[in-house]
Amino acid sequence: MDHFKSDLIRMEVNYRGIFQKTLGKHISTDIVYIAHEEGKTAFSNGRYSDDPQRNGVPCANFAYFSRSLSEEDLEAEASAAMDIKQAELVVVLDDTMAKGLEPWGHYGIRPVNEKVVEDGTILFVSNRKASELVSLFERKPFRYRIAIIGGEASFSGLWYFKDDMTDVRILGAIAKLNPDIASIGTVLSYVKKKYKSEEKVEAARKAYEEVKVTDVSPADGITWPYEKPALPAWDQFEEGVVVRAVKRGFSLGPRGQNRNPDFKRGTNRTERPVVRFDICTKCTLCWASCPDEAFDPVREGYYDVNYEYCTGCGRCADVCPVDDCIVMVDEMKFASNESFYEKYARDTVSYVNEIESMKGKRREIPEHITGKGKILRNVEKQKPLKEAR
Repeated sequence: MDHFKSDLIRMEVNYRGIFQKTLGKHISTDIVYIAHEEGKTAFSNGRYSDDPQRNGVPCANFAYFSRSLSEEDLEAEASAAMDIKQAELVVVLDDTMAKGLEPWGHYGIRPVNEKVVEDGTILFVSNRKASELVSLFERKPFRYRIAIIGGEASFSGLWYFKDDMTDVRILGAIAKLNPDIASIGTVLSYVKKKYKSEEKVEAARKAYEEVKVTDVSPADGITWPYEKPALPAWDQFEEGVVVRAVKRGFSLGPRGQNRNPDFKRGTNRTERPVVRFDICTKCTLCWASCPDEAFDPVREGYYDVNYEYCTGCGRCADVCPVDDCIVMVDEMKFASNESFYEKYARDTVSYVNEIESMKGKRREIPEHITGKGKILRNVEKQKPLKEAR
């Protein structure tokens, strides 16, 4: 396909607010500078509707490229709307976004492949198979491609910078997937000049060579189960603004606390906390420490997580004094936001076996010192099941 039929290439970079803000900025600005070095006009900006950025909230930067448009014309094209409508290349820095994206104001959940055009490409950083990711996409009426470079989500943001070279690896992959944006030669030259690191140059070259591409057909994916965002046009706004108060209410039990239905955060997570209620001491620290008040008290004295509002920050797992009682687990292992306490109450043995199989033996614990990353440890055996209370 000639990507310059309309003399415009559009790119979207999806990242998690705060955690990947620095990483997303590196990619969207570096690729613009690289295109400039090849004599192209290029421009980048962000989606205004995603500010303020919250921990983990799906955010996006954009980049536009042209061979013949002037800087003024391209900037007018790029800045005229609050969001990008279509993209020849979509980059996704955290593969859990395959489950869907909801902005900070929660006006619906959109599919991560919503913007990709026919014959376009969606590029993931992931250690998963293409079929696993595509199975969560919305079904499209045309063919496009999914590309993958191996790796886990790189959280280069507020708390610590994990320089695993994801930024330059993405640049190398872009050169392979859409050389009309930039050639690999220019990418490597730019990386060497900016970072003065042969290791980074080699990382970009290796990504160019190793990125894996799979075709996606109109039969692949699912019928999208969520209501999509539908913002009013400029001429549809009414006079005045009504901010409705959250309805007051509280009862013991899952979903017992009233929360703002327009401020859900269920797609903010890369991991979610799972609780072994049978070894919980009812100390209340998880409930008291949760910055988003996502725990619901239940009659037995435990605290159930409301996964529609949990951001997956890991604070509860950090403060829990009972070893392995609350553990952060890969979000992709869960198909719904149902109450875990209700599952535990129905069948304690099945619940414990299920979450222990999901948890596995690897634990990642954030260091308390900024810049130190995470502590990794392995669990030799699962804790024995206590007698149901």
